[in-house]
Amino acid sequence: MSGISVQELITHRPYLFGSQPVISGANGLHRRITNINVMEVPDVFNWVRHGDLLLTTAYSIKDNPNAQNELIPKLSENGIAAIGIKTKRYLPQVPKKMIDLSNEYGLPILELAYQIGYSQTISDVLEEVLQNNSKWLVEQHNKIQLLTSTLIMGENIKTFMDTFIKCTGLHADFITCESEALPQGAALTHAWPESTRLIPAYLKSLASTLPCFWLDNDKAKLYIPIERNKETMAYLICRGCREEDWEPLQLLLQHTVNLLTLHLSKQHSLSSLEDHRKDLFLKTWILGEITDPQVIALQSATSGLQLESDYSVCLTSNLIPYSQREIMRAKSYCIMQRIIMLNLGNVWVLLIPKHLTADSNVYSRIHAELSLCLKMPALRLGISSVKTINHIHEGYKEAVSALELWVFIQPSEIICYYDKLGMFPIFHVLSDQESIKKQLFQYIQPLQDHDNHHHSKLVETLIVYLQYGGNIKESASALFCHYNSIVYRLDRIQSLLQINLKDPDMRFQLQMAVKVFAFSNKKGTMMGS
Repeated sequence: MSGISVQELITHRPYLFGSQPVISGANGLHRRITNINVMEVPDVFNWVRHGDLLLTTAYSIKDNPNAQNELIPKLSENGIAAIGIKTKRYLPQVPKKMIDLSNEYGLPILELAYQIGYSQTISDVLEEVLQNNSKWLVEQHNKIQLLTSTLIMGENIKTFMDTFIKCTGLHADFITCESEALPQGAALTHAWPESTRLIPAYLKSLASTLPCFWLDNDKAKLYIPIERNKETMAYLICRGCREEDWEPLQLLLQHTVNLLTLHLSKQHSLSSLEDHRKDLFLKTWILGEITDPQVIALQSATSGLQLESDYSVCLTSNLIPYSQREIMRAKSYCIMQRIIMLNLGNVWVLLIPKHLTADSNVYSRIHAELSLCLKMPALRLGISSVKTINHIHEGYKEAVSALELWVFIQPSEIICYYDKLGMFPIFHVLSDQESIKKQLFQYIQPLQDHDNHHHSKLVETLIVYLQYGGNIKESASALFCHYNSIVYRLDRIQSLLQINLKDPDMRFQLQMAVKVFAFSNKKGTMMGS
């Protein structure tokens, strides 16, 4: 700690003071002297600095009660350490008002030894300050070396925090964006703070070196962010120090923040390399570039993955931008559930172990957790059937189809199961085959042309008629038409298509045609074509 306290100076150099050295302000003897000043002008408070020991005979204010009354408050505001007065020369004794103010502001007034000159006082005080500063700097250097070597020797963060606590005497926590707190006591466990709740802590001693925050209005704990590329990776949380006592700790705090930043950056780089190797394997596997079970098992082991024999594939809809904190929460959840996660740009692929799929609510829980982590309630999931590890690519394609098809079938569905699509995957494939569509649409095109020219509803009638299994009465009810109107329309359809609607084979072809037509038409409308 720079400088020397008023009490330490009195103890180390008693001959500089009178027999009763402390006239008043004894509750401020902890104030630290960092330099010395001599002044004999009424407005001395305009010329002093923080930490000054002010030597004076009080000559300039001896006959000025107003100057005496305003001196103590203004000197205290400027942060001086103490006032040393030689009484019995111009000021027989310190006025009672000054004594009262000295006690009120905790600014010590000291009785200087009458026989000791200013030059000796100044020399001896500065010697004490320099000796103490030198000793303090050596201590800081040793502590910095200890903290540095703790990380260099490969010790974990828990050991580093223990060392930091011993060096500073603070209570401290370290919490990362993965929500892994390292508390040093049960009462000091902290959750990751919401940025909106952090209030800048304007501490004079730290403002120029470290950004620091209070959580809400709690000024007992100081949150110091550890940042990388302007993103907060962690917080160093400290308590156990008065606001005015942070200054002597700023060097250690700054160095600790630098060490933690380097440590987390290193950890992030190593983790990124491991993740890159794992993601490369997952991409080649899920996208179907490798299908041999032995190759898959070997590469998964090399990537640090322990695979199970069967998985269902879960694919998310397009994600909105998310933070590192949000993705780490999602990853942590997946790791706890033994779910394998792959980031494919703006979507995620999740491999759900077979034993989890036995629970009918597992996908609802996964959806709820991801929605919470990403703050994305509109998230949708495409779910494949369970596949062996050499057929995972088929599962991925099923999950893609599930997401695509449920948009057309039921846009409000948030969990889209491929197994519940029925015949729709076939219609989906057929709707993308131009030659097949052309062949099937030969039954639809004449009816559509007739509808366009005559404002009729033959296509709609055919679709409803087939939907109700050829029941004319139910079709008429569904279309809000008279029975004879439906009979007339069906006759017109048979005439235009030159078919018999009672022929089972023909009705099957018409079923295929209208399904593919309806699906293709809805798909084209949604895609803007």
